[in-house]
Formats: sequence, C-alpha cells, structure tokens
Amino acid sequence: MHSYSFLNYKDKRQFLFIALICITTIFFALCSQPSDDLRWNKKYNYLKEIKPIKFHYYHGILAGSYPEGIETTEIRFDDVCAYLGHVCLCGAGGYRIATLVVDSLSKDYGLLEREEFVLVSSRDHTVSDVIAYILGVSKRQYKEKSTYFIDNSIEAPRREYHYFIGSRETNTAFHVTYKKFNLIGHAVMDSLWKIEKQFDVDPISVPKNDVEKYSEAMEKMVKEIITGKRDSDLFKIKRISYKYTFSKFVK
Repeated sequence: MHSYSFLNYKDKRQFLFIALICITTIFFALCSQPSDDLRWNKKYNYLKEIKPIKFHYYHGILAGSYPEGIETTEIRFDDVCAYLGHVCLCGAGGYRIATLVVDSLSKDYGLLEREEFVLVSSRDHTVSDVIAYILGVSKRQYKEKSTYFIDNSIEAPRREYHYFIGSRETNTAFHVTYKKFNLIGHAVMDSLWKIEKQFDVDPISVPKNDVEKYSEAMEKMVKEIITGKRDSDLFKIKRISYKYTFSKFVK
C-alpha cells in the first residue's frame, strides 16, 4: 500500500516553522508571567492556603476599583508580607490578631466595613502596624482624625502585648492579649534578637550557622502562628465595652 502526504516538502517546512514560532511565543509568554511561588522561598508555599480577611469597602466602590457588582476587598497574608517586604513573625502575629477579631465580629454582624475601626496598642511596633494596615486605621497629626493610637501607660510583662480593637459601625470592641514569649521562651528569643541586631549592623559578620538558625526559627514560628495552631497559648480575646474603652481616644 502507498501512503500519501497532503503537504509537500515546502509546505511541511513552512508548517513546522510556524509551529515552532507559536510554541516559542507561548513558552516565553508563560515564563514572563509572574509566579506567586517566586516571591517567597518555597518553604512558604503553604501561605497561599491561609484564609484571606474580607471586608466591604465603600472607597473601592467610589474609586471604581472593582468589577461591576463587586463591593468587597480581601487582604491576604501575602499582601501583608509584600507590605513588609518579607515573611516575618510580626506580620504573622498582626495578621492572626486581625483575623481573630474580624471573625469574632462577623459572627454577629456579617461583612464589616474596612476603615471603620479603632486600634489602641500597648506598644508602637510592627505588629500593631500590620493590624492597622489590615483594618485601614491610621495615625494623624490631629487626634480627632486618628483611628490608630499608642497607649504607653498600659503595663504588661515582657513580650506581652495588648490590643484594643473596635468597630465604629457596630460599636463593638475586643481586647486581644498576645503572649509572644510563649512561642519559644525569652532565652531563645533573646538569642535570635541578638543575631538580628548584629545582622542589621554588619551582615557579613554574622556566621552562616546563625543566619540559618534565625531563618529556621522564623519559619517555624510563622507557621505556628498563621495556621492558628498556637492560638490557645498565644492569644486571649475578650469582648469589652466600646464606649468605655475608646472614650478618651475617639469623640
């Protein structure tokens, strides 16, 4: 039997050439697409599975930011990491605290309005900045325009922090206590802090094994916090009076 080809030699060459161009174009197009896996070390791939915090947001509607019919926005832990520039313990703590409060409020009030919150922190540090970023609260020169405050008069044991978070639209508030020292204890945290301070001053002077020690400890602590595995011994959340708590901060 004879086999027949519908394409002559010249047509085959043209066909293969066009096919090669198409494959090459598709390959480079795929390679040029940003990959979430490339933003952070692959050991943090599980972060994509962390539940986002969802809000209604009038400003997004006013600005025409969302597709037609959409009135909500989501803040993901990956957004927090991008805001800070790295995956870290402070980011995880702030995100978890915001999650606990928003989840508690949502049970009674449903979807909440972003920027309609008040935050009072016992310390001016990155954890409270992350909470502020997520909830949309901010410090202003004039107190009456602020929704984010630091109260240095709040006394607490070492590495124990207090956050008072209120929803202005529901007049509901919570007090969250964060016992950070329960993660790995003061001694180990002191040793990690010493490495961090030395690295900030002179990165080259820090031994490789110390850098690896810090990195491994950070990944372990972030995972335990952000997945909620340590909620019971790290966080205590209690409902409090909105009016009484924020009366001296918000008019």
